[in-house]
Amino acid sequence: MDCEFTGLASDRTIFPFDTPEEVYLKMVENSPQYIIVQFGLCAFRVEPPGEEEEDAQPRVSYKCYNFYCYPKGRTNVFSCQGESMRFLADNGFDFNRLFREGLSYANEAEEQRYRADLKDRQATRAANILAAAESELTEEDPKAGETNDVNKIPVPAEHQQQVDDTAASIEEFLQSDRQELIVGNCNAFQRKLIYQMIEQRYQRKISTSTVSIENNQKAIKVERKRSTEEEQAMDEQRRTRENEDLETNVGLSLVLQELAKTRKLIIGHNMLLDLFYVLRQFFRPLPADYQEFKKLTKEYFPLLLDTKYLCTNAEIKVNVNSSVLAHVYEAVSKEPFAIPTVHPELPDYQYSVDNEKKHEAGYDAYLTGLCFLGLVSRFNANLLQLPKNPTLRHYLNRIFITRLTDVNYIYLNGKEPTQTREHIFYVTFPEIWRTSDIQSKFKPFGPVHVSWLDNTSAFVALHNRIAASSVLKTIGYHTGFKVYNFAQFTEMKLQRPSTKRGRNGSGSVSAGDDAGIRCTEPVGKRPSGEEKGEKEGQKIEHPQKTASAKRKGTEEKSPPMAEKDAGNDEHENDDDGGGWRTVKKARKTFADNNDW
Repeated sequence: MDCEFTGLASDRTIFPFDTPEEVYLKMVENSPQYIIVQFGLCAFRVEPPGEEEEDAQPRVSYKCYNFYCYPKGRTNVFSCQGESMRFLADNGFDFNRLFREGLSYANEAEEQRYRADLKDRQATRAANILAAAESELTEEDPKAGETNDVNKIPVPAEHQQQVDDTAASIEEFLQSDRQELIVGNCNAFQRKLIYQMIEQRYQRKISTSTVSIENNQKAIKVERKRSTEEEQAMDEQRRTRENEDLETNVGLSLVLQELAKTRKLIIGHNMLLDLFYVLRQFFRPLPADYQEFKKLTKEYFPLLLDTKYLCTNAEIKVNVNSSVLAHVYEAVSKEPFAIPTVHPELPDYQYSVDNEKKHEAGYDAYLTGLCFLGLVSRFNANLLQLPKNPTLRHYLNRIFITRLTDVNYIYLNGKEPTQTREHIFYVTFPEIWRTSDIQSKFKPFGPVHVSWLDNTSAFVALHNRIAASSVLKTIGYHTGFKVYNFAQFTEMKLQRPSTKRGRNGSGSVSAGDDAGIRCTEPVGKRPSGEEKGEKEGQKIEHPQKTASAKRKGTEEKSPPMAEKDAGNDEHENDDDGGGWRTVKKARKTFADNNDW
């Protein structure tokens, strides 16, 4: 499966050494109501070869679906991200088709409410029909103007003429031989007044129903009084239409519900965001508790495989240099991989790699399936028993997380491994510094790996972990340069509860500030310009830009943080790089698709 969204949940608050739980919580907190506007599903069927076909390979066929989905109704509100919408437009996304033909959807709570409301309305109508039939046998026709309704609505003076004119039209209709009368040109309140008048004066003489006329306007259809049997027959037809409309309103969610019921292996590429949005949009709100999220995910999708995480396999990495989807396909199309021939079962809706439709969800789902078939050929996996393959079992239910340095996946079946952070240091420094300047300060402790956060801060990881205990004691004092161990950095994050996560423009790396991760690369390199996007241009990283094009925020001025290093002057001016400073950067404009 693959999805296209109206925006991407910000990953600018994610640091290289966050835990998977921290990443999830940040995503929940910093994810506006972006939605899936296109859901791609490619169903692959594997059939064993016939008995007469010795040494033959299983036959693989597929059906591809590309669903546009759009929330209809006045109460449905969603967010859009400028760059994401432009990205879709640049890749040929059909917005007219989305808005005109997009399927509706509903999560579980909304669907239950729709069904309960419809059931109540239908039960009330049926009871009214029976009550009217009984009253005909026991009561006389009420006189005009009489009513027992204590909730009668007073007719405003400005509407009295319209009500009287409608009554006159009904009288004329009853004297004629016409089959029906249409009462239009009225709003919902006026229709309510007319229904009230009809109930008072004509309930034994006429039957009414609501119809749609031109421009989808509502009107009242008046007919001569029907028998109880006729009323019940018409109500049954109305029930059928209402039930069909309900299924249409639930829409694409019905497809996802059926997909969840199959308990099949679901494959995606870099699928954390897809999974995140699918659960929230079609099933339930995402829980604030990380373990509950895992439980919820497995409840609907017990078997998941992320091909991006599969690409971290040591055997595969030898031949797959890039885990971008198109690059993976290019790699697995050659030896030592082999993609079996796949046969389209719906010729009118087939895809072909010779006719690329990148960033159309159905095509990307198809390409993901081909990549998976190519990757598993490296392990000689039996396509009929994929979940039982001993190699693949180590990659099932592990969802890849972009940006993380060590434990870079969410493990749905249990706890992720814990990593020591004693060899990692958070450093602040003057804006003019380069990677080599940081390297020189840590030269006595051996080789290091620098993960830039912004222009004045970074993480430094020692390759020689034994030397970590002596860093704070021996690194010495340098103007504008401060060093914190990872425990101190964590404590500083916890001391700043008032700062909201996901805000743009701050150079702080506290739990609340968006540090705008600059890059993560080996020592000796200055952080490069534009990094290539993950997921073919949507998972982008822009090293020197905190005002990210992926979302728009406000800038927060953070108060200075107390110095933790006992070796430094605690009254030192925070402007030297040791405090938390606001770093303002110009918004980045992308020249073309490749730049994006």
